[in-house]
Amino acid sequence: MATAIAQDTSTASAWNLFDYFEQVEGSGARGAAGSRAPLAGGRVPPAPSEPGAPFAARAPRRPSRDFDLMLTPRRRDWQRDRESLQALDRLAREPWVQALERRSDRVNVRLSDRWVEGVGSALEAGGGDEAALAELARAQRFAVQFWDPNATKALHVGHLRNLAIGNALAAALAQAGGEVERRSLISDAGRSMGEAMAGVVRSGRHAQSWPDGDQKSDHFVGVCYAQYVAAGSMLNGYGSEEPGDSLSRELQVRDDAADELLKRVMQGDAEALELWFKTRAWVISGQRTTLAHLGIAFDRVFFESDFLEDGTRMAERGLREGKLERRLDGVVVYPTDVEDLEEMALVRPDGVSTQHLRAVSYWLNAPDLEDVISLQVCGTEWVSHSVCINKLMSDMKALKPAGNGRGVHPMHDIFHGMVSRQKRAVASSAEGALLIDDLIDELDARIDAEAALREVRRAHPFPERIPAQVVLGYYLPYPAVPAVDFEPERLLRERESLGWQLVRARARRASRGEQASHGGRPAEDPDYRFAVVQSELYRRHLRLAIERFDVTPLALYLRHLARWYLESEPSAHVQSVVHTLLDRSARGLGLEAGR
Repeated sequence: MATAIAQDTSTASAWNLFDYFEQVEGSGARGAAGSRAPLAGGRVPPAPSEPGAPFAARAPRRPSRDFDLMLTPRRRDWQRDRESLQALDRLAREPWVQALERRSDRVNVRLSDRWVEGVGSALEAGGGDEAALAELARAQRFAVQFWDPNATKALHVGHLRNLAIGNALAAALAQAGGEVERRSLISDAGRSMGEAMAGVVRSGRHAQSWPDGDQKSDHFVGVCYAQYVAAGSMLNGYGSEEPGDSLSRELQVRDDAADELLKRVMQGDAEALELWFKTRAWVISGQRTTLAHLGIAFDRVFFESDFLEDGTRMAERGLREGKLERRLDGVVVYPTDVEDLEEMALVRPDGVSTQHLRAVSYWLNAPDLEDVISLQVCGTEWVSHSVCINKLMSDMKALKPAGNGRGVHPMHDIFHGMVSRQKRAVASSAEGALLIDDLIDELDARIDAEAALREVRRAHPFPERIPAQVVLGYYLPYPAVPAVDFEPERLLRERESLGWQLVRARARRASRGEQASHGGRPAEDPDYRFAVVQSELYRRHLRLAIERFDVTPLALYLRHLARWYLESEPSAHVQSVVHTLLDRSARGLGLEAGR
C-alpha cells in the first residue's frame, strides 16, 4: 500500500504522511498499515484514534539538518515493546524513509530526498494535495448561519468576529469537500426596527427616496437609530450600553413613536409599510457594500418578518397546549427551568413578538434543512437564548415527522466571546461604535502614509484584498469563547495580527541574494524539507477544524508558517512551496480573493 505508492514519486503526494503514522502498527491483531485498503487516488484512510498506532508524528518547529519528523512514543516501555519495535522495523523498510534515529524520548525520521523533491515539485507548480483534501467532508451538506444583522444600523467592529469565524468555517468545510450554504437571518421586526424608523422620521428625511449627501445609507439609519435610543434612555431612565438592551427594550410597551410605527406596520398601514421597506432597504444596501469590501457573500438571506405568522400560530398553539403561559401583565412566556433564563418572553402585551419567538419561528420553518448539518455562529451572550429555544422546539413537538432527516436546528451552536474596546463591550445601539467601513478606510490611509507599508501593498498579489485579510484574519487565532479586546493599532503590528502576517508573507519575493542553490538539489536545503513537511501537516489541521467546527488549528498553523517564512532567508524553491501553502491556507480560512 504505502510502500508501493511511495516507490513512484509522481504519486507520492496521493497519500498523507501524518495519516500514515496514525496507522502504522506492528504485526498485532489489527495488522500493519499495509493491510488497510487505500481510498481513491491511493490515499490511506485516516484513523486518528486507532489505539494500535504506537507513535504520534510531530513536525519540528524549525528546520533541522538531521531529521524531518519526530515520532513520540505512546507507550512508556516502547524500547522493549514488541509492537512498537515491529512498527519501527516496518517503517525503516519504506523507500521514502532514509534514516531512523532512536533517542531516549523519541525517534527522529529523515525522509528520502526523492520523496521530498517529488512532493515539493508538485507544490512548486502550485498543486499538491488539493484534491485529496476534499475527501475529508465529501458528500456532506452544511448550512453555516452567521452574520444575522439588524436592519437598523451599519456594521461595526462588534460584527467582525462573527463574520470572520463564520466565513472561515464555511471556507474550511468547502475546502474539505463539503457542500456548503452560507445563510443569514436579518432582523427586520421588533422594537429596534421601530426605533430605527422613528429615528428616520425624527431626522426629517423620511420622505426622501434615498438619503442625500455623502453619508452611506446604513450609516445614516444607524445614527438615527442610536440617537432615538439615546433620547429614550435619557427620558425613561433605561440604559443603552449593555449587549442585552435590545431584548430588554423589546418587552417594554412605551406607546411612543417607535411602538406606534410598529403597530401600524402590523396593521398593514401603507405609509408605515413604505417607511419600513425604505428603512430596511437603506440599511441592507449599505451593509452589502461593506460585505463586498470584506469579500464575503451569502447564498441565502432570510428575513424575520417572513416568519411572523408562523410565530403567531405557534404561540397560540403553545397557550392551548399549556406549554406557554400568559402573565398578568399580558406577556406570553415559556417557563424554561433554565437558571439564567427561567422565563423566556415570547410575545408582548400588544401582540408584538420578541426576538426569542422570531428565532424559534425561523428555525422551525427555515427551508431546505433536511439531511443538512446546520451550524449557527453567535456570541456567548446568546447562550441561554439558544439553550431555551432548542428546549422550546422540542417541548412543542413541532418537528416534522421522524425519518425525513428534519431534526432540531441549528444542530450546532458555535459561540464566540464579544468584541470589546478598552475592556468595554461594543454596544449595538450606542453612538460612536467603530464602523467596519471606517476601519477599512483607516487601514488604507495608514498603509498609504508609510513607505514600507506601501511597498508591501505593491508586492502583494491581491492588493485590493489587503484590508479585508487584515481585519478578518486578526480574530482567527484567538480561542473562540473569551472576549477579544480590540484596538485598531494592533492590526498592523507584526506579532499581533495574523492577517498582517499573511499579507506580508504573500508579498515577500526572494531577492537574488536569497536564491541559494544548495548544490542544485532542493532536498539539500533544510528549509525546503521543512516546508514540504509543513504541506503534509495542513491536512491534519483541516481535519481538526471540520471535526470540531473550530478554525483555530488552521489559523495557528498559518501563523507559525508565516512567521517562520518572514524570519528565514528562503531560496526560490522554498518560496514557491511556501506560497502554495499560504494560498491554500488563505482559501481554507476564507481570506482568499473570491470563493
